[in-house]
Amino acid sequence: MKRALLALGSLAILGVGAYFSRHALGDAVHAIRSADPNWLAVAAAGFIGATAAAAGSWCCAVGLAGGETSLIDGCARYGAGSLVNTFVPFRAGDAVRIALFSRCVPHQRRVRATTGAFAAIGAARAAVLTALVAAGAVAGAIPLWPLAVLVGLVALAAGTAYIARGHDAGHLLDAFKALDAKTAPKLIAWMAASTVCRYFAAAAACASLGIREAFAAAIIILPALDLAGLFPVTPGNVGLTSGAIAVALKAHGIAFDDGLAAGIAFHAVETGVGLLFGIFALVWLAPAITTRTRLTSPT
Repeated sequence: MKRALLALGSLAILGVGAYFSRHALGDAVHAIRSADPNWLAVAAAGFIGATAAAAGSWCCAVGLAGGETSLIDGCARYGAGSLVNTFVPFRAGDAVRIALFSRCVPHQRRVRATTGAFAAIGAARAAVLTALVAAGAVAGAIPLWPLAVLVGLVALAAGTAYIARGHDAGHLLDAFKALDAKTAPKLIAWMAASTVCRYFAAAAACASLGIREAFAAAIIILPALDLAGLFPVTPGNVGLTSGAIAVALKAHGIAFDDGLAAGIAFHAVETGVGLLFGIFALVWLAPAITTRTRLTSPT
């Protein structure tokens, strides 16, 4: 069954790629050549802010689980995951982030605690997306049905936090136990900052190509990207990101080739920023890795 689903998914990706090449890819590439570099620079700045804030959310969540690290060190650990996600499918970078951030937790069950922190980050992201989708629905840009799903996820997280206080799950729920009226807003604030920066990056990518109402288009793009991110079957979600943006914008009256061009520009700039953080991660973490290797190697 799994093999059949994987095969169907692969055929779907190939079909989408063939459609792009036949109908819109050439026009999209031509449009990108005329993109405004100033707006693309704004998009890059937005992605840098979004990545740094996402790293801050990891630092915050790991802190709830009993760990401690600085923002700059968190950016390096998060950036290592971004580097892996660029070249490996199925969001393998998240596993790398859990492994690296777990080193900041001072007990033996650090991986379990960090996995719980990762779940807490997902809950905070769902809360922020709930507000974004609600705003988009009020503006008539996106449908209401995703709101019900997101509200359900937030309710599930709240229930988990409540239940965690009375149960010992071997450090798995440490982050949820620590969530309260003081810590939850801090975690949500980091995630909100990341989402807002990504929103402005999406708007700037659209504006670079002259897409009308770029800021309204960005509200449509972010939920579409989160949906596409549920099926990360290609390295860096290449193809799926651009296709999701093109389809989402097409549903709201924007020409498919223009939407595809915006998707390609968005993905290219985001990937470039991810590689930048990945290179920083290699430089920052290399001395620690070298030292650990020397200490563990036989003499």
